[in-house]
Order: sequence, then structure tokens, then C-alpha cells
Amino acid sequence: MSTPGNIPPPPNYPPTYTPAPAYKQHHPATEHTPAKPRWFAGARPVWNLTAAGAALAPLYEGYSLATGAGTLLTDMVNTGHPSGAWTIDIAVLAATAYINHTRDGWISRVLLIAAILGSVLTLPWLNTILRLMTGATT
Repeated sequence: MSTPGNIPPPPNYPPTYTPAPAYKQHHPATEHTPAKPRWFAGARPVWNLTAAGAALAPLYEGYSLATGAGTLLTDMVNTGHPSGAWTIDIAVLAATAYINHTRDGWISRVLLIAAILGSVLTLPWLNTILRLMTGATT
């Protein structure tokens, strides 16, 4: 066997720079927390009850917000424009639902409940659906 001879020392290279690992610092004040969905999570029973009372409270000549909306829709159906009544009803319900979803306020809840009660309690549903489908009046 042969014996190794003198092994020269390694060359004198400059030391390599390795940066320290970057760690994400925890700042709870600047972190963004995702918003909760507010369709049902924001349902407040006291707000809903007082909003329903305000939507049904008489404002002008015995009409409340809900009965005013319902009277408008019923008059449109009775004068021969059921499709216009349904179009206005759907537009009002969609607009008030959007306003209630984007703004967390008691007034927006009153408007939504007034639109729902106005359309549900005063539109003659069966007659209007039959008139839209068949064109015949009852």
C-alpha cells in the first residue's frame, strides 16, 4: 500500500456570507381578519322586532312603509300591470337586501322588512301568478 504524502492545506478563500433567515414578525394590530358573512350572523332579534314595528307603524294617513309599498303593488296589479308590479317588487326587494347587506344599520333593516311585508302580505299571490301564466283573470 502506498502512504499518502503531504496533503496541502485547503486554499485560503474568503468566508462566504449567508444571510440570516427572515422570520415574519407577528403584529396583531396590523393583521387583517376576514369579515364574517352577515346574512344570518348579523341577525339581531331586538333589531328585527323593532324594525318590524317601525315598518308597520302608521306614518301618513294611516299608511305605514309596508302598507304603502303593498298598496302600490296592489294598485298596479288591479290596473292591469301585474308584470310591472312583479318587476318593481323584485327590484325593491333586491335593492333593500343589498343595502341591508352592505350597511349594518337599523334603518336599512326597517326598509328591508317593509319591502318584505309589503310584498308578502298585500300582493294577491295566486291571482297574480295565474294572470301572469294564463292571461285570464279570476
